[in-house]
Amino acid sequence: MAEVYFKAYETYTRMRVEANNAIMALLAGSRLAAHTLQLTNGSHKLLPEIFPAVDHIARFSLKSETARELLLNADAHLGAVTVPYALAVHENFVSVALDLVRRAGVPLLSHGRHIKAWNMHETLFRSLGSPLPVTQLSQFHLLRHMRNATIHEGGAVSRQLIDAVNGMPGDVTVDWELLAGRHPQDIILPKTIAFTASDIFASFAITKRLGREINSALQIGLPPNVWAELAVEHFLEDPASITRTRNSDQWLRALWGYARKVYGGLSLSESELEQAASAMGVWTRPMGSVPSRRRER
Repeated sequence: MAEVYFKAYETYTRMRVEANNAIMALLAGSRLAAHTLQLTNGSHKLLPEIFPAVDHIARFSLKSETARELLLNADAHLGAVTVPYALAVHENFVSVALDLVRRAGVPLLSHGRHIKAWNMHETLFRSLGSPLPVTQLSQFHLLRHMRNATIHEGGAVSRQLIDAVNGMPGDVTVDWELLAGRHPQDIILPKTIAFTASDIFASFAITKRLGREINSALQIGLPPNVWAELAVEHFLEDPASITRTRNSDQWLRALWGYARKVYGGLSLSESELEQAASAMGVWTRPMGSVPSRRRER
């Protein structure tokens, strides 16, 4: 099923890409800096003396060899920061998706539990009548327990993390190994969690996959009137709306065209879009007063 880039999903995708690019820049930057410091091997000067024009270098007041060793081992620290970052961006999108379910008047099937990170996906897919993406969810929860252990257990391997690893199905484990470059058991063998660069890559890949699954579930589970309202809201921010006179034939036809382009996979009808615009108070002319171009031919 093709993705529908409704406003919240568009924002989520942009934020995820921006976060991914920024972290990849930091990873590559640490390697570039370590490579550059090879040129100063053997120097007894501190980095601020060698590179005085570099911003914030005074906070990294070390000799080249020590600084280079830190840079080459920066992945674990970047992972400890990045995995929670990637999950936070994703969990915010899941919260928005749950709000859309509420907006549609669909009951949230949380089994009476408060909706938190541990059950938000299951509640969402269950409420939308969509099957759970077992592979992605199992991997997400593994990342979540790694995140929680880092934040709440001082990096110590938690009982919940051990259970998540031991409970991971074989095919899911194989897929994790392809993404993260190590077996899940390798995460819990040490007493403390040590993130790798591949864990960073996996966190962005897994949340991207889950985002797509959520997009598909919303397409199926949300009623057309909610999608029509979302399309109108999105259109109101587009230049095609802003540059046209409200209530004009051109404005409504532009809405129809915009919905065909951005929300085409949903096959929203012209009347559904017109009804949504009318219900939202942005279209006040009688229903059906603007013939479509296709009917005019």
